[in-house]
Amino acid sequence: MKRIFLTILLVALSGTAHALDADFLGYFRGGTGLNLEGGQRECFYNQGIPGNFLRLGNECDFYTELAFVFHHKKATADDPVFFKTQLRYAYSSKGLRQRESYIYTVPQTIPADGFTIKVPNSEIEAYVKAGGFSEVPGEFWVGKRFYRDVDMYISDWYYYGDMSGVGGGIEAIPVGPGMLAVAHLIQANEDIGDTSVGRPAMNALDIRYTSIPVFLEQKINFWGVYAWAPGSSADINGTPTEFIPTNGYVIGTKLEGKALNGFNRTALMFGQGIMKDFGIYGNSAVNTIDLDQTAQNHAWNVRLVEDYTHDVTDKWGYLIGFAANYGSNGHDDNNKVFWTEIGVRPIYYVSDRFQWVLETGYSRYKDENENNGDRELSRIAIAPQLSFSKSIWGRPVLRAFLAYSFWNDSNKPYVAANAPTFANKNEGMSFGYQFESWF
Repeated sequence: MKRIFLTILLVALSGTAHALDADFLGYFRGGTGLNLEGGQRECFYNQGIPGNFLRLGNECDFYTELAFVFHHKKATADDPVFFKTQLRYAYSSKGLRQRESYIYTVPQTIPADGFTIKVPNSEIEAYVKAGGFSEVPGEFWVGKRFYRDVDMYISDWYYYGDMSGVGGGIEAIPVGPGMLAVAHLIQANEDIGDTSVGRPAMNALDIRYTSIPVFLEQKINFWGVYAWAPGSSADINGTPTEFIPTNGYVIGTKLEGKALNGFNRTALMFGQGIMKDFGIYGNSAVNTIDLDQTAQNHAWNVRLVEDYTHDVTDKWGYLIGFAANYGSNGHDDNNKVFWTEIGVRPIYYVSDRFQWVLETGYSRYKDENENNGDRELSRIAIAPQLSFSKSIWGRPVLRAFLAYSFWNDSNKPYVAANAPTFANKNEGMSFGYQFESWF
């Protein structure tokens, strides 16, 4: 039944796309391999550091996004007003075999052959956007969307301005030399149901002032967020429970532009309280008897990110990423948290279509509350690849890889959480195949 439904949906969307002058967008990546112990490839992470530290040969899933942008009305020279609707669906699997079984969160009938398409809870964008009005400036949007700025590609991490969620806002308002955007995001709690105020939810007021010329070819951006969630009470499994109010904020800036024949971004941010991790996933239901939860109100982080890309100069291109974070976990004692990572991906172009890729780097994480010393993880991977074009962003790309990761004793139990085969080891190797495509 689900196959029939999905087929009908795609056909209907395809037909509507022609009628509404729609765009079809997509992103695909995946791969498979072995861990050189003889089993399925496993991936290595330094827990606590956001993103995926050095993703070449270290992505253990297949991930797909399919998006439709329906242009109800495009702007013209005579009438600048536009309306459009964007839908995006995401799908992820472990990539263990062609037909994979799934555990569903809602009762469903699985066909006799044991295979079905996992479509529930997969929609990640559904919003309407309009602009070009003479009555009011800016572009308006309402719905669920990716509300984010830039990512560090080699670590697959949106490090600045990622408040992707549900809400509404106005953007592209010309103010002085830059552009202003204001959004109200609402993030409901998935773990706790009704309380005295209903389902706990975090409100976030996000303000961005961007693209301000400062010198040469550099522009500066400013980002601020204030977020809050009210206190409440509930009866959870027969136990009266109190949740205290929580709040927090972010202030940040990003300088970006051409530098040394490449493109450079430098971001500096401070986050506190419910916004200590610079995202919308803070805890909106802080239990008064849980010290780890109440610590959120006192936690903070300051973060520096350097993200540099240099496209092809004759035979070489490369990406460099560096991040350092220092802060407090909010506890009274043993409260300092520090982590840093650095990675580089040089690409040598044998020809316009064939390249050699190397990716290597080092990461270190220290949380005084863990009392086990610094956790270190390093990686090096090499891959021959075929690319659609002579660019670091040439896609589609397909490659074979050989990757080696190594870590210290303090990191053993944390690495083992995702790579149990290496629970008592300090190193691991894997090889396999990857592809990535976008359009």
